[in-house]
Formats: sequence, structure tokens, C-alpha cells
Amino acid sequence: METLRRLRADLEAWLAKLSPRERVLVTAASVAVTVFVVWLVSFRISAGISARESRIEEKTRVISQVSKLAEGYRRRQAERQAIEARLKGPPVQLMSHISQTGASLQVEVTDLRPSSAPSELEGMREEAVEVNVARIDLGRLARLMQALERGPGVVKVRRVRVTTRSDDPALVDATLVVSTYQLKA
Repeated sequence: METLRRLRADLEAWLAKLSPRERVLVTAASVAVTVFVVWLVSFRISAGISARESRIEEKTRVISQVSKLAEGYRRRQAERQAIEARLKGPPVQLMSHISQTGASLQVEVTDLRPSSAPSELEGMREEAVEVNVARIDLGRLARLMQALERGPGVVKVRRVRVTTRSDDPALVDATLVVSTYQLKA
């Protein structure tokens, strides 16, 4: 503390020796240095604040992405569990399901053939039926395929072959391969 008092006294003695013009110049220079130091400090502080704000924005963006991914994951998990529940449900009698669905939509489904013996792959059992539907318009065919897949269990239309008719261009003949899947016990 004593050292500071001595330095202050030396500074006052030095300023007292200066002429009025020199005092103005020294005061202007000290004000300029003080303004420069204040500007430099404020610049560093604002740069630090900007850097932190940008890091906060980046982390907020990352958190937003994580929450979107988590929501997608939860949705996929729910879908997977719903499909697993359908796979564990009672087996679908595929031929009767196709016939009943066709009858409910007034589509004549009479040509049903098992595609092959039920096959087993990766813990699942697949049964496929080939369905031939003659003289059907495309709208009713689309409704039939949607109704088949929305039924009980896991039923998928795996293949569709559509041929046009020469006698009526608005109608088509379609061959569908419809499969049902069941978890192996």
C-alpha cells in the first residue's frame, strides 16, 4: 500500500513539472489509451459471449436432432412391437381370408392355389397363395390388396402381375402372390 502511495506522489510531482500544453497532451494520450483498453476488453468480452451463444445454439440444434431421432426410434419400436404382436397372434387361414375379403368387396376370387409348401426362414413361417382375379378394374384391385394387408395377422401382397384385356381396356386380369407370416413356436 505504501508503494502505491509513493508511485502516486511521484506521478503527481512529474505532472506538476509539465507545462499546461504538455498536461493536455498527456491527458489526451492517457484518455486514448484508456478508451483503447476499454474497447479491447469489451471486444474480448463480446467475442466470448458470441462464442458461447454459438455453442449454445449448436448444442440446442444437436439436442433437437436427438429428440427427433428418439421420437423416430420410439415410433419404430411401437411399430415393431405391433408387428410382433400380430406375428404372435393366431395363424391366419390365408385361403379363407382371401375369399372372405374378396366377397366383402364383391370381387370374385375363385382361383386360389397354394404357391408352395410353407417355408421357414429366420424364425418365421411363411405360407403363400397365388390368386388369379379376372376382369377387375384397377380401383377395385387396389382396394382388394389394401384390404388383404389390413386384415388380421401379417398378410402381405408380395407380387402383382397385371395384364390388360383386349375385349375391355378398362378391366385387367391380375395375379397376386399373397403371403402370411407366423413366428415359429
